[in-house]
Amino acid sequence: MEIHAPDHPPASWTETAKHLAIITAGVLIALTLEGIVSWADHRLLVREAVANLTAELRNNKKELDQLFAVLEKQDAELEHLDQLADELAKGPIIKGEARLDLFGVELKNAAVTTGQITGAFGYMDYDRVRHYADVYDFQASFLRLQEREGQHLADVLGFVGHIDDSNRQSAEALSRWKSQIDIARTGVFLRQQLGRTLQHRYDEILAGR
Repeated sequence: MEIHAPDHPPASWTETAKHLAIITAGVLIALTLEGIVSWADHRLLVREAVANLTAELRNNKKELDQLFAVLEKQDAELEHLDQLADELAKGPIIKGEARLDLFGVELKNAAVTTGQITGAFGYMDYDRVRHYADVYDFQASFLRLQEREGQHLADVLGFVGHIDDSNRQSAEALSRWKSQIDIARTGVFLRQQLGRTLQHRYDEILAGR
């Protein structure tokens, strides 16, 4: 913004007041226009952030939706392994199938990180920001649970690889394996429960509630 002095000195107080009024009006108009431009930029930043968050949460929900059928299958496989452990405790078996598929969901959080970096959350209503924070915090908790339970499944799978080795099928080893299977099945249940809750929160925020 540039302010130019009058071409000639004011000849009276009235002319001085006139020039000051013109300058003041120009400054106010310039500030108003600058404020409008900033407001428009901020609204655009918020719209882009909301669009990115919505797309990311929708994709995360699709990813999570695939999990429940897999968890049911995983629980059935663990139940079968538990029965197999009981059979092995009675003595060698002629034929048995041991299978355990591992599956985990990949839930993104790039949009919320971008919103923090760009400052978009600073121009949103508090309630809206809180809803995003809640769902992403719960998502992070679910992923931490998934990581922990992945280790329990790996422990169960470690014994499956030696299922044909009779030297490893002592009563103590089988008892420890059954305990690991129980822990893994509990983990499946926990992921089902927290996953359903997270799915519900996705639905709420995507519906604008």
